[in-house]
Amino acid sequence: MSSDQKNKIRKKIERMPDSPGVYFFKNPRGRVIYVGKARKLVSRVRSYMQAPERLDPKTKALMETVDSVDYIATGNEVEALVLEASMVREYRPRYNIRLKDDKNYPYLKITANEKFPRLLIVRRVLDDGAEYFGPYTDAGSVRRTLKAIKTIFPLRDCRESFRRRTRECLNFQIGRCRGPCTGRIDSDEYAAVVRQLRMFLRGHSEALLEELRKSMESLSEKRRYEEASVVRDQIASIRKISERQHAVDPGGADEDAVAIAREGSSACGVVMRIREGRILSSESFMMPIMPTDGILELYEDFFKLYYNTSLDIPPGILTQYDLPDGKLIGRWLKERTGKPVSISVPSRGHRRKLVDLAEKNAASRLLTLRGRKASANRMLGDLKKSLALPGTPSRIEAFDISSIQGSMAVGSMVTFVDGRPLKSGYRHFRIRTVEGPDDFAMIREVLLRRLERLKDGKSRRPDLILIDGGKGHVSTAIEAMHESGLTPISVIGLAKRNEEIFVPGGNDPIVLPRRNPGLKLLQRLRDEAHRFAVEYHTKLRSHALVEAGMDGIPGVGEYRKIQLLIRFGSLTGLKTATDDEITAVPGIGLSTARKIHEHIHGK
Repeated sequence: MSSDQKNKIRKKIERMPDSPGVYFFKNPRGRVIYVGKARKLVSRVRSYMQAPERLDPKTKALMETVDSVDYIATGNEVEALVLEASMVREYRPRYNIRLKDDKNYPYLKITANEKFPRLLIVRRVLDDGAEYFGPYTDAGSVRRTLKAIKTIFPLRDCRESFRRRTRECLNFQIGRCRGPCTGRIDSDEYAAVVRQLRMFLRGHSEALLEELRKSMESLSEKRRYEEASVVRDQIASIRKISERQHAVDPGGADEDAVAIAREGSSACGVVMRIREGRILSSESFMMPIMPTDGILELYEDFFKLYYNTSLDIPPGILTQYDLPDGKLIGRWLKERTGKPVSISVPSRGHRRKLVDLAEKNAASRLLTLRGRKASANRMLGDLKKSLALPGTPSRIEAFDISSIQGSMAVGSMVTFVDGRPLKSGYRHFRIRTVEGPDDFAMIREVLLRRLERLKDGKSRRPDLILIDGGKGHVSTAIEAMHESGLTPISVIGLAKRNEEIFVPGGNDPIVLPRRNPGLKLLQRLRDEAHRFAVEYHTKLRSHALVEAGMDGIPGVGEYRKIQLLIRFGSLTGLKTATDDEITAVPGIGLSTARKIHEHIHGK
């Protein structure tokens, strides 16, 4: 940091209030690289301006890249704590501990403001009055849970706004909906099902089973045997799930056990949720870290980040370490829940075993990750050798094109890092400059637009570019790279017919064994790019048909509607066409042309 920058920051510090708040360090590009909270802003930020030799290694590295500082004053320390966690999640600063992909964790949501609520999987928590459960780290497990829940608690699944119908849907026929749309269940009965679902999601299985048992006996006494059998099946399903939940506390307490493990540049935090003495779930959160990060700092930051997003905070939390800001965090959690929250470090007994178990789970997750990385490194190393690449292709970007005879053409880009998809590296492109079916020109346009962002430094450079195609597509990619003026990036093409790999300057394609892990990775990339392009193209086609008024023509499939749209441009253009002009469109005979003519003219 230059002396001018130091003076500028010192002047800003002198204007800071001596009150609680949050401060932001920014780099020369204006990007927030660190967020911190303070009981006294001016004193805390001034401490960073010490001589470099008096700073710890992490702070020293931070201050070497700082260009400016900003702040937000708060009313008290609890507000500062909440704001700090929110800002870390928003800006994802380089020098803060952050949860990997924390914006994408799924939640279960019971909708509000609906007479007959639904249960959904969502990725965003909104201030809409709905009830949310989560976050969960395993999306596949959440989907399986939702599927099981729907067999036990048959809530409606209608995606459109609720309306009365004359006939029930398929879900009613298979017992996964109680038919509120036709009045088969009234709002009070439905609300009882929703209340039972809440009890289940909160882990209060014993109370729920007792309630259902009483309901089953009551129905039996009234000789409503069919309804009683449905409740009996609910009880059996809930008991089956409860049996898989390991009992750890005979007292039936509601607690969380929080632990962390670290290795190299990764750390894993685990939260084990114990409800009514049973382990309800164990959620694992990966965190990218720096070697200079202390374990206590990691632990407290993970604790704050998790409980800033958690919507199920129990009355007791078991911790691996004493939290430096433990009292402040306790006040914050009390404000969130409206009840006291005990934070303690157990030294012995079954609670200590719970924390140890959470730590073992975190270490196990890191061990699995290390094994995956080792396997990916071997595979990528073999791929480098097989294709004679200059470096290991850790980051690969794959491109594909989707169109119908050149119309509504789109391009796609998907990114894999260390052999795994990086969803934040996926991109769509609408083709702007190419008319007609010219795949080479479309690939050229998409690549030029992508390479332009690499030149501007707005994206990370890939180690390898994969094109869905053969020798001609690879040549087009090389031309685009030369035109962009960018330092060359390795390019290959993968042709579908014989899974041949084409490299620049090679006369013959490279053919890898069908079971070669490197080939399988390239196939996954190629297929994912194709899926992503087709998905976007389908979406654009649907919008185009609706906007053009073509969507309502009966007896004509989407392909022929697209052909009509390409030929006549809109419904207005189609209305002026004769039967002969309509039959000139591929796939449309005279009888179909007459039906279309009658429909659009209202006959």
